[in-house]
Amino acid sequence: MVLGRALLYAVVVVALLSVLAAGAGPISVDGAWLDALESRDRGALAALLEDGYQRVDAPTAKGKTALMLAAQAADRALSLALLAAGATANTRNHNGGTPLMHAAVGGDAAIVQVLLAAGSEVNAVAGTGWTALTLAAVKDHAGILTILLTAGAQPNPPDIYGWTPLMRAVEQKRLAAVRTLAAATGIDLDAHNDDGVTALHRAAALGFVEIVRALVKAGADRSVLDQRGRTPLDYAREAGHRELLPVLSG
Repeated sequence: MVLGRALLYAVVVVALLSVLAAGAGPISVDGAWLDALESRDRGALAALLEDGYQRVDAPTAKGKTALMLAAQAADRALSLALLAAGATANTRNHNGGTPLMHAAVGGDAAIVQVLLAAGSEVNAVAGTGWTALTLAAVKDHAGILTILLTAGAQPNPPDIYGWTPLMRAVEQKRLAAVRTLAAATGIDLDAHNDDGVTALHRAAALGFVEIVRALVKAGADRSVLDQRGRTPLDYAREAGHRELLPVLSG
């Protein structure tokens, strides 16, 4: 009797293992995809695509997709292959980031254009308040800034601290981005953050001579006051940037 029960138990275990093994194929492929995504192994992702993998929007635990990875890495071939396989252009990670935002960081203009053509929302906002335009400005990708602005990107979206893309570009000393944004239709050169500080205030405080000149040439207000009543000229004086005094005194 005991032997009979043992035999029955063994049969049941074998049957269960057979069922699990039968279903292990797709699960293991999904696992391989996510493993490649987590390790940023673009070659492995491309190989899985070539083998016909279809769940191309499967995200990591933080919501990052293969298209985001490829766009940020400026991997044009993989980005195109993912879109051809049905990848969604407007997916979001847990911070609200989109493939277009990742492409703005990556700096490949062709990927940005393809994503826009695929329906990427140009004015999507991440949890920080940053947009694709903000990220392109921070990375000094002037050509991508032009593409985004032409596609309808708002030039002055403030982040959660009230900083605009222009202000972020100044903070990172991105002269090409500053010049591109300063010439954009609808740009607010005198937008200020929560402390009343403008792009010109920051450029003066940091001693960025060429950026100060570019902002003044574009029409930034040299008399604008922060919340403590200080002008960009005051900032330059306080920081000891004497070379800026003639530029800001007019």
